[in-house]
Amino acid sequence: MSAIPEPKIIQNDDGSKTVISFKIQDGKKYKVTQKVKEITVTEKVNKNIAMRRNWKKYGADKGSAPGPDISTTQLGEELDLELSPNWKENEEEKAKEKAANSTQKVITCRICGGAHFTMHCPYKDTLGKKPTTAAGLDPAIGGGDMSVGGGSGPGKYVPPSLRAGARDPSSNAYLDQRERDDAKTIRLTQVNELADEEVLKRELLFPFGEISRVFVVKNPETGRSRGVAYVTFQTEEIAAQALKLLDGRGFMNFMLHAEWSKPKPKKEAP
Repeated sequence: MSAIPEPKIIQNDDGSKTVISFKIQDGKKYKVTQKVKEITVTEKVNKNIAMRRNWKKYGADKGSAPGPDISTTQLGEELDLELSPNWKENEEEKAKEKAANSTQKVITCRICGGAHFTMHCPYKDTLGKKPTTAAGLDPAIGGGDMSVGGGSGPGKYVPPSLRAGARDPSSNAYLDQRERDDAKTIRLTQVNELADEEVLKRELLFPFGEISRVFVVKNPETGRSRGVAYVTFQTEEIAAQALKLLDGRGFMNFMLHAEWSKPKPKKEAP
């Protein structure tokens, strides 16, 4: 095999260069043609920086070309430094924008901390005061305008709950359903703060079959449990059995206290 020729450099009319070289790889000779164009970039730097670049190197870097040598110099991450007289105000504005973007509006009950409106809280009878209802309203009234606080006639504001076709929370059907749910619901107190709904279902309530609902009352501000839970069972008989077995039982180092969510009416003696 013949010797490899020396590289040849050809100057082109457009100012570029064509470099022709040869190499041997896997016993074969290859011709490599490269077109190179040199571009001069003028950069304005501080005169002190330009002076430091001309300093003579010493030690292990003695005799090296200007600029960092990767064999003796370790380069860190390049950081952009923005100098501004109002940098503190800019940082505070960015923090406020980030907090505003990350804030989400969540519906929180003021009584039990659940994700529902306070007026729809199923536990307002035991945890809070009963809401007052407008007196003298006949639920059978269908059409026509109704006013709150006396007076009638067109142009009067009518709350959505009192408009025709709306579900009246004071209606018999609504109250009957509430009473049926209350009859199957017990209230647990002195519940460990670490026990959530899933823990109660899995480790405490599993002997009573399918549970209709478990609700742990939480502090709306801190999100921590208040140590109170409401459990709704499938039937009133199962709820009575659970009340008897859970009252005074130890669970997660706490002694539970069980009672009906709404006191049962006393049966009159015959």
